[in-house]
Amino acid sequence: MPEPTRAAALAALAELWEQGCPIAAPDGRDRLVDVGLRRWHSFHRRHPRNGQPSREAMIRDLVRGLVEAVEPEPRLVGRLVKDYECVAEAIAATADSPTRKP
Repeated sequence: MPEPTRAAALAALAELWEQGCPIAAPDGRDRLVDVGLRRWHSFHRRHPRNGQPSREAMIRDLVRGLVEAVEPEPRLVGRLVKDYECVAEAIAATADSPTRKP
């Protein structure tokens, strides 16, 4: 993945942490970004029959991937999923940024 995109995603998660998002903690941030960007960019390969999926579908898929990668018991996440949604939105925004370099 391009380093500017990764750096932007790390900065976005640092901002979420400052705003109180417990999922964006410094000790797990690198892993969240790496897993998140990889999952975001592999969506079409993993879902070839989806045609033109909605951004919401892609965000839901990203949330699921982040939860599965980070949580020891993904089924027990509960309300914490809202924090994963914020993290997913931030990662997706940096991955889709028109200023990023290929």
